Amino acid sequence: MRFVNIILSFIFSVYTVKLFDTGTIWQLSLGNYGFNGLVIGLEASALSSLFAIMVSLSWFIISITILKSDKKDISFSRWLPLLSFSLLLIVYASDYLLFFIGWEVMSITTYIILSNTLSKDALIKYIIFAMASALSILMAIVILYSGIGSLLYVDGHLSFLALNSNLRVALVVFMLLGLFIKMGTIGFHYWLVDSYQQADNLFSAYLSAVLSKMAIYALIVFLIEVVKIEYSIGLSYILAIIGVTSSIIATFKAIKEDDVKRLLAYSSIAQLGYILTVLAVANGLGGAIYHSIIHTMVKLLLFINIAGVITITGRSKLSQLGGLIYKMPHSFVMALIGIIVLAGMPPLGGFASKYLIYTSLLDSKFLLILSAMMFASVSSFLYVYKLIYGVYLGQPTHKKLESVKEVSIWYLIPQYLISLSLIIIGTYPALVVPYLNKILTQLNQTEIPYQNASILSANIGSYNGEVVMFAFIGIFAIVLLFLYSINSKTKEAKDRFDIAYCGEEPTVNTPLHYGYSLGKELERVGFIKIIWKNSSSHFYDFLAKSTINISTITRKLYSGNLTINFHIAILFAILILWLGV
Repeated sequence: MRFVNIILSFIFSVYTVKLFDTGTIWQLSLGNYGFNGLVIGLEASALSSLFAIMVSLSWFIISITILKSDKKDISFSRWLPLLSFSLLLIVYASDYLLFFIGWEVMSITTYIILSNTLSKDALIKYIIFAMASALSILMAIVILYSGIGSLLYVDGHLSFLALNSNLRVALVVFMLLGLFIKMGTIGFHYWLVDSYQQADNLFSAYLSAVLSKMAIYALIVFLIEVVKIEYSIGLSYILAIIGVTSSIIATFKAIKEDDVKRLLAYSSIAQLGYILTVLAVANGLGGAIYHSIIHTMVKLLLFINIAGVITITGRSKLSQLGGLIYKMPHSFVMALIGIIVLAGMPPLGGFASKYLIYTSLLDSKFLLILSAMMFASVSSFLYVYKLIYGVYLGQPTHKKLESVKEVSIWYLIPQYLISLSLIIIGTYPALVVPYLNKILTQLNQTEIPYQNASILSANIGSYNGEVVMFAFIGIFAIVLLFLYSINSKTKEAKDRFDIAYCGEEPTVNTPLHYGYSLGKELERVGFIKIIWKNSSSHFYDFLAKSTINISTITRKLYSGNLTINFHIAILFAILILWLGV
């Protein structure tokens, strides 16, 4: 199955690139089957083609990694082709009927994969939220169809306008609810963190990098083609506030986490919050798509990196790792590139996407939202530092870590490829802009201004990735030479307990690694303490208990005894007649 995955993923990667923006692939009228006026089809628009390429290339990257992985770590590989096909159906569908079929196949296949590794409680969470998402989207599709009897995206806005105001609100609420659940927006993320943590280590990469983008794709189609969000200022502000709130809360949740996969899960929620926020802005679609590309790449990179660490060490908690920089130097460099991108720092690709997000918010006068977004972005430095320090820096937390070796080359090759791509995008940030502008032109959105492959432009100035990259390389080289030229006398520690000269005599049980408590001091900040002390689990636990109580009462009333059921029916009939209904 490993070679089947890599062959199929390579073929589809080539095919999706070849299909880029070729237009209608296939279309069928269901009028001959009793569904008058209903048309379904597949279309390779510029937008759908870009997301299809992201799906197929991510599938190929994961397929490389699983070539030499242990069988117990890749139980998901047999279902990966079906899952990837469902994602391609979602993005290539030109109507909501095929979209929903693809969505359901995706959800069911994901359930089958997760059922092998998730605990009972985590799996129940996934099932309930997946069903809620599917039912909400189905309700939205039914409401949209009632407009003019069409499910095609091109007719979406006409169908939306044909609805009365109450149905429009219901349509927006149901569709956003379904997509927010899949994105894991704060408040709807109850299932996501456990699923990312307990999934197969490499499948977590696919979940975060690819599956979450299906909700982003659907959100773009719905907001741009159906609702036309540029005409709805109120909805724009609501989505922007939800997005930036999600980013801030998820960022500080990530800082608190000790488990590295849970940290990356909250990081994904925060990054998707950035995308949601900028999607709400009139000219923000370009920045949203750009950041989607960057997020896909960096989450593949970091989750594969951490999967390698867990495979080698058998540990996933930051407080149980540390000091791996000398044992896994290649993995360290790849992780360093990943956190620089994730934090949105120059000179890599993450800064370019953040630059577009910030300038879009500034141009649209969303100044408070921009300030909150920058606060979330700066705060993310804490969890990315915690990530790389906890895994690779400091002292090893256990003697076993002193004997580990670098991961397999099959884990490193995908990381090399992604890291090289991120460096190229960082140096030439406008390299992908012509393709993004093709999408924006088709959707009648504002194009991203640029001068050449290395310079992004905006009303407030421009960003030259090539100059910034070479400046960083020059500064790094000077600092490195300076440090190398210093002849300092250093004391080489015999082991991690050799720090008596510091006035300490630690034992085996003494937590020497800074990752053990990094970020805990932030609890003294009022609003951060509120975020850490509260959880959506309290609300869902209350909801579960209420449902159980109501079910218990209903079970006692509706016992199956025909006499009791008859009396209940008479009672309801009397109430109806009395109320005059």
